[in-house]
Amino acid sequence: MDLTYTPPASASYAARAGDRYLAALGGVLLGYALFSRTFAYLGVPPLFIGEIMLGLGVLVALSSGGLRPALGSWTIRLWGALLVWTAIRTAPYLGSYGLDAPRDAMLVVYGVYAVIVAALVLASPERLAWAVRRYSTFVTVMLAGAWVVYLAAKLLGAGQPTLPWAPVFLFEAKGGDLMVHMTGITAFLVLGLRQRTTVWFALAAFSAGIIMVSNRGGMVAYVLGLGLAWLLRPRGTFGRSAKLVYAFFGLLVIGLIAGPVLELQVQGGSRDLTVEQVVENVTSIFTSSGSNSLDGTKRWRLLWWGKIVDYTLGGPYFWDGKGFGINLAESDGFTLGDDGGLRSPHNGHLTVLARAGVPGAALWVLLHAVWFLGLLAAWMRARLAEQQRWTAVFAWIAAIWIAALVNASFDVYLEGPMGGVWLWSLMGLGIAAARLQRTHPDLLGDATSAPAPPPSFAPTPHDLRPPAPSRASADPAPTWSW
Repeated sequence: MDLTYTPPASASYAARAGDRYLAALGGVLLGYALFSRTFAYLGVPPLFIGEIMLGLGVLVALSSGGLRPALGSWTIRLWGALLVWTAIRTAPYLGSYGLDAPRDAMLVVYGVYAVIVAALVLASPERLAWAVRRYSTFVTVMLAGAWVVYLAAKLLGAGQPTLPWAPVFLFEAKGGDLMVHMTGITAFLVLGLRQRTTVWFALAAFSAGIIMVSNRGGMVAYVLGLGLAWLLRPRGTFGRSAKLVYAFFGLLVIGLIAGPVLELQVQGGSRDLTVEQVVENVTSIFTSSGSNSLDGTKRWRLLWWGKIVDYTLGGPYFWDGKGFGINLAESDGFTLGDDGGLRSPHNGHLTVLARAGVPGAALWVLLHAVWFLGLLAAWMRARLAEQQRWTAVFAWIAAIWIAALVNASFDVYLEGPMGGVWLWSLMGLGIAAARLQRTHPDLLGDATSAPAPPPSFAPTPHDLRPPAPSRASADPAPTWSW
């Protein structure tokens, strides 16, 4: 009699589907990071790549076996409450504003990606280690190509061709978005999650230095993200931080010499690619810089943000906001043109306040606070247990999260898939990691284990696929966690 256990065909199919979906999602995240809106417009309106992946992800998560423990997260439960409130504040405006209403609501709806990622990783804990290894390939591609795409977008400007099916340029890049990714990449190197070589630190410093010239918000996000990573760093990583400092010092010297000679300009000629421009960016954050392009956008934002606070916290839109669908720029009197392209106040958090009122904003703040406290608790457990790799992973996730939230405070970032899909997917990974640190402490190796070697630039087909799932983490009954 053959007593060998054979898993049901349905379980095997669900595992393969989960593996393939995560591999595809990784490719989509890379596309968003490198090609921004150009990649986001892949698809057939109104269904683009982000919405297609969201629908497929829901189907895969439902059969994964990890959905119940994922839904036990308090972060997910708070997001569910925010989703219900968002639906209540969207439904009345569907008739008046059509597709604009659900499009504005995607700021919250993209949270489905957190559920999907958490469910798939909890269904197969090995997928967490796989995701960390695959990010190493992301680092390689971004450091090789991000600055090239950025310079092409900024130097070619409006002179480049657009996509045949959408009013989007062939090369599009937003400095703030790229700086969020540079934060994650630099933290990944500093925390020792990838093989440490001087070349990678030099490339990270060069890419960040080139990109931060045109975006103050991205520069602030980068500094604060790396600051949080440094505070949460594992023991013994000070030497890696020193390498990064040396790399930036070298870039500073090169910039002082080459900047005035090359005389490169970005942002339509309004900003120079020089060290002096970076100094102006920093100055304009705290006081007047004397630059019309910098001080003008700062003043415009502050006036609009103040008006939103006035009509919500101290005005008639305290409880319900203005709803999802209305063009906030037109309603608040801050349009910059007649094309209707500007809809939100370049601050995702105030967008939630303006559209969902104080109850929606409170849920928004609470779910992020609960998520971070859960991650911090897991980091503390790993720190006390001398789990160096776990500590580094939590610090890396936290660095990207805070950088994304800071960038969203100065730009339209989370309202679109380029930022929304990334942030919510990261939060789902953090939810799963915090739980797995308790249930599978040996998943990433103990404190004395050497980090897994990074994959090569041209991975084999086996490397592109997550490892076969382990069903051990799918609990028979829901358990409540962060």
